[in-house]
Amino acid sequence: MSAQGDLVNKLLLVLASSLVFAACSTNEPAPTGPTTDGNEGVTLRIATPDRIAGSYVDARGVGITFDAASTGEDLFLDVRSATGHEIMHAETTQTQYLFRYLDSRLTLAIDKAWVVQVKSEGDDGPAMKDTSAMHWTGDMAVLDEMIQMPEVRSLPFLSRALGAMGYDGQTYPSTLAMHQMAKQSAEALGIDVDPLPVAPDKADFCTRPTANDCYGMCGNGCSCWSWVCGDCCYHTGCAKHDSWCRSGQWYYCYNITAVIALFGC
Repeated sequence: MSAQGDLVNKLLLVLASSLVFAACSTNEPAPTGPTTDGNEGVTLRIATPDRIAGSYVDARGVGITFDAASTGEDLFLDVRSATGHEIMHAETTQTQYLFRYLDSRLTLAIDKAWVVQVKSEGDDGPAMKDTSAMHWTGDMAVLDEMIQMPEVRSLPFLSRALGAMGYDGQTYPSTLAMHQMAKQSAEALGIDVDPLPVAPDKADFCTRPTANDCYGMCGNGCSCWSWVCGDCCYHTGCAKHDSWCRSGQWYYCYNITAVIALFGC
């Protein structure tokens, strides 16, 4: 089994001891769940609320592979080019979230305690604006280089395709980091994707509506990406991203760090 497969299995055993995934097994369950139109270019080998893995080829022929898992507070994400180069990788340890970018040329370690504090303080708390708990190692210019990659440009279209298939970040938490990363890509590159219809029971009423130019809605500006968190209402994770953008913290607003996925929907 490959080193990457071993790493995935170790994380998934931590995520849910009752679930055993074999990344290279030939006995993996077939993807289950919705498979409606809009899935052009997507091939899934695993699709459960806890884990999604597969590949995508966009209209230009640019391909990526992805493997993501999420259970509780733990996160795993691995996005690679079709040739196997690591674009972005995230995993969870006992005390930190670890991120790697472009074959580990840049790394980021985030203390779990900081994420807990940010969540406990609610919107725009002081901890959120203090990013000293984020420990960078390497060349920060890697993030600027990464945003120009054709694979990163294809992420918004992969995200929408997964949404059209019914794999939104609320029903399938395993997809949330992918959707959040894709949303950052679209915003940074000025990419617009067509909206998806929202289910009638979710379209007519929000327990917490958005405010102040769509603050807290998941999407590029006031363009709703309903598949990120399942509707066009206010969501805490997307509000955190909006706050970073409005306060000028560009590394966490426009660069494809995927840090925002730590705050859920």
